[in-house]
Amino acid sequence: MIKSRFSIKTALVTFLIAGFFVSKTFAQTGQLSIQVHPTFAGKSLELGNTLYHSSNGDSLYVDVLRFYITDMTLHQKKLVKFKEPLSCHLIDAEEPGSQTINLQQVPVGRYDAISFNIGTDSSTNVSGAIGGDLDPTLGMYWAWNTGYINLKIEGRSNSCNTRNHTFEFHVGGYLPPFQTLRRVTLPLKNYHVNKNEQSSLNLQLELTHFFDQISLKNTNQVMIPSLIATQLANYFQSTWSVF
Repeated sequence: MIKSRFSIKTALVTFLIAGFFVSKTFAQTGQLSIQVHPTFAGKSLELGNTLYHSSNGDSLYVDVLRFYITDMTLHQKKLVKFKEPLSCHLIDAEEPGSQTINLQQVPVGRYDAISFNIGTDSSTNVSGAIGGDLDPTLGMYWAWNTGYINLKIEGRSNSCNTRNHTFEFHVGGYLPPFQTLRRVTLPLKNYHVNKNEQSSLNLQLELTHFFDQISLKNTNQVMIPSLIATQLANYFQSTWSVF
């Protein structure tokens, strides 16, 4: 009987100590506000009424810019230390509010990299139309056999031999050989998340890097999964940086 009581008492103390450390560890979190800044030639992107120029000699207006950011993670020494649950954000250059991503319950500490996908993964695509930022009424869903549009860029340029000189890039595709999901990994320098505080991080999306790799005379209409869609996904992947 004495041994039994001692065992119960020991187990209770162990449980309370473990609970204390779990609670203490869980409490060591903060918030991270990530701001996405679409730019062209280093200046904030203005839709519809600002004429831009690429190094290929194209003059163009950008009317639409929408894309998905998913599976956002933070890293320490190449290890994933935070992974956002249910991570899916539709970024729309026409909606400033969509360009802020708030991460909750981020463990306190130093991070040396951030990574995320541009687009939706195959499991999301085969799940059919979903709600929230994946709602098909938002204009980013094709059909069950082609899935979601990962990236949509539309605009106008006199270089385009199309009706009204428009260009339309609807980049998607999750089946081989035309997968367009791309992973972006960006280094962070001395970046910390502090306890019970909201930290901030600015991501720059420089569209010059995208259009400098395209001749709008030759490439101006991409509307289905294809080889050129995979190339456009690569170009968009190269537009990102931290500042």
